[in-house]
Amino acid sequence: MNSSRYRSLLLLLFYSSLFSLPLSINWVAERWNVGMMLFSEPLMVLTVAAAAVGGLLGWVAVPRLNLLDKLVGLHFGALLLATVFSTDLLISAKFFITLLLYVSFGYGLPRLLAPTRSEWLAAVGSLALGTALLAVYVVVQQALQGISYQLSYTIAEPFLLHGHTNLTVMLEPLILVLNMVLLYHTRNEAIWKQVLTVVLLIGVLSIVAFSYSRASYASLAAQAMLLLFYAGWKTGRKLLLPWALAGLVILTSWQMLQEVHPQTTAPASPQLITELKSVSDFSPANESNAERKNRWIYSLKLFKQYPVLGAGPGTFADRYLEFVNSTPNHSSYYTTLRRMNAHNLYLSWLVEAGALGLITGLLLLGYVVWRVLRRAFRWPAPLGQVALSAYFLYFLMHSLTQDFWQEPRVVVIFWLAVGLLRFWDEGYAASASVPGWKARVSPAAPAEAPGVVQSSAQPV
Repeated sequence: MNSSRYRSLLLLLFYSSLFSLPLSINWVAERWNVGMMLFSEPLMVLTVAAAAVGGLLGWVAVPRLNLLDKLVGLHFGALLLATVFSTDLLISAKFFITLLLYVSFGYGLPRLLAPTRSEWLAAVGSLALGTALLAVYVVVQQALQGISYQLSYTIAEPFLLHGHTNLTVMLEPLILVLNMVLLYHTRNEAIWKQVLTVVLLIGVLSIVAFSYSRASYASLAAQAMLLLFYAGWKTGRKLLLPWALAGLVILTSWQMLQEVHPQTTAPASPQLITELKSVSDFSPANESNAERKNRWIYSLKLFKQYPVLGAGPGTFADRYLEFVNSTPNHSSYYTTLRRMNAHNLYLSWLVEAGALGLITGLLLLGYVVWRVLRRAFRWPAPLGQVALSAYFLYFLMHSLTQDFWQEPRVVVIFWLAVGLLRFWDEGYAASASVPGWKARVSPAAPAEAPGVVQSSAQPV
């Protein structure tokens, strides 16, 4: 087959998978857990398999390994070793294969395809469109049901019962994209585009506000401060009016929804101010915090039993349930007997893959963060630098209270961001053909010459 045609086919599969990824929710037939998930993961499997076949047959150029590739391989090598010596080989094997699919799709496929700037924009646009449709669905449900604490949990299914953070963290990259569009738009752009962007931003922010996810509140606040810091007052003030308008609309909607759906104001339902005040409350009265504290404590105890290679990838949830079922009246633990992860990415690595898994994971994240921050204080701040710094900062922060390695929609986006970081570092910054972007290209990053496609297969 012609290499160009085969590459175009892979790109089409890539875009389709990214579009379907956010829509993997349980919204078609609740009884049978039938949703867009039927299309998302099989599409990823098909895309990765097609890319592997293309690489083997020479239809797609296979790049040479660079340091980032080796660090990814090192971490997954540690996970594989932990899988081989797992306390439950079947669960760990299934979990490892799943993680391998996500990294192959989110990171490996862009490495193989070496997308151009326009192709990256199409990929991000496909993901953003799917996420926007998810946001519209959730907003409609909120209008019909009121401010429902359970709605955020339901949307996260079938991946993780009670995993509402899954939804809000998935929406944070879309909020970042919308903020970047508002931040770097030019006066010559059509007014309807700016209005549409603001409307989308208000809708997505309302979903996060109504989800009662305190970690998302903190990470979005960090995102806002970082954007203002990098952009400076002259550019950053473009965001103030949309943000103020969003706050006004959200507060007004809150009051209106409570009037239309008074049942959502029942004492049993959490309220925003109460939820914010409960950040430091780890008593059994605060189920969310108590649940996390208990899992963190047990993670350290379990690590002592398997310090080098851990208990096995994906095994923590069952080991924790075994523990609390064997000691239901344990004075230090309060549990709702939910089968969930350790609620901390770093502790999950430690307890499931041991010290080896944690060290290799931190080396990988540390290298990614170094790649982001090495240009952090160069002015004017490049567009890509602003976006990637904001994304990785709130991902690392949120990982202190959530394990995103076990949430497919979030971890695929993470690997995609790592691929974008490579793209940015190799000089595929915004071209002069897009208004408002050229001035923010780092002087150290070569611009893409008109009509010339540079290869990203070279080692860094």
